[in-house]
Order: sequence, then C-alpha cells, then structure tokens
Amino acid sequence: MPEMSISDSVAHSLARYRNHLEFNGYHVEEGDDLLLCRHPRKQNLIVKYISGRGVLIRTLYSLESNVKRIHLLEYMNELNSEFVFMKAYIDEDNDLCLETFCEGDYDRTNFSILLDNIEYDMEIFGNHKLTREYLQ
Repeated sequence: MPEMSISDSVAHSLARYRNHLEFNGYHVEEGDDLLLCRHPRKQNLIVKYISGRGVLIRTLYSLESNVKRIHLLEYMNELNSEFVFMKAYIDEDNDLCLETFCEGDYDRTNFSILLDNIEYDMEIFGNHKLTREYLQ
C-alpha cells in the first residue's frame, strides 16, 4: 500500500466533510487545509482541518466600527453565557468569530449532530437583542 502524504490525508479527510456539507445544500470551495462553505439560508462556515485532532468550524461577521469596545466585549460575554456549543470572540481584524470544534475523524452521525448544535446556538445569536445592532 503506498504511503499517503500529509496533504493527501488532509484532502481525504476534508472530502468527507465536503460531501456532507454539499449534501446539506452548501456550496463548498477548497482552500489550504480548509473548506469555505456558503448556504443560501444558513450561516456560512469555514471548516479547517487540524491534523490528528479534527475540524475547527468557524463563522465570521463584520462588526460596526462605531460601537465602543467595552460594549462589544459585554455582548461577547452575553453570547458566551447563552451559547451551549459555540464560543464567541473578536479576532485581530475586529470581526466577530463564532466557532466550535469537532474532535476525531469524520463520522456522519456526529457531524450531523454538530451541525444541528451549531443551528441551535445560531438561533440564540440571531435572537439576541444586540446582534442586528452590532453587525454590519
């Protein structure tokens, strides 16, 4: 059996996630060790392969520039106290990041549950009183 290079194993692992997301209606583009996933009715996702660990799943939103940082941080704390599966933070580009992690190798059932869990927290996010005010 020929030895697989790291890039081959990453591509193979991400191919399973890609197929799953495409089946769920996402348009998927490949990047370096990641998938850019767009959906007409759901949040866009970035799925990044972490070698030997699993995949990091992230969604990004631009924040209004006129909101005071302390108010944004209070908003992040409120989101994190309400979220069950995701965490929220402000990245170095001043974007709102929401992310979660899927441990281990691809498993269809577990990944389906994870996507449902993301939807659960995204409903909390969408219903938060400050979300529309703070996002561009």
